[in-house]
Amino acid sequence: MAHIQPVIKIEIDPTKPVPEICAVIAAVLPYHPGHEEAILRGVVEAVELRIKQLKGAAENA
Repeated sequence: MAHIQPVIKIEIDPTKPVPEICAVIAAVLPYHPGHEEAILRGVVEAVELRIKQLKGAAENA
């Protein structure tokens, strides 16, 4: 029996990080109906953690 799995292959332009990252998020969300908010909250938490890490590194520099 065939094993079918959706895959998203993405190439991004690193010179345009914000719109490119937003496009990736928008491409992934439709594969998780009903879980979009949880995914976005997870992304927010990851971003907030990284910001805290950056602030900590700046304070220690």
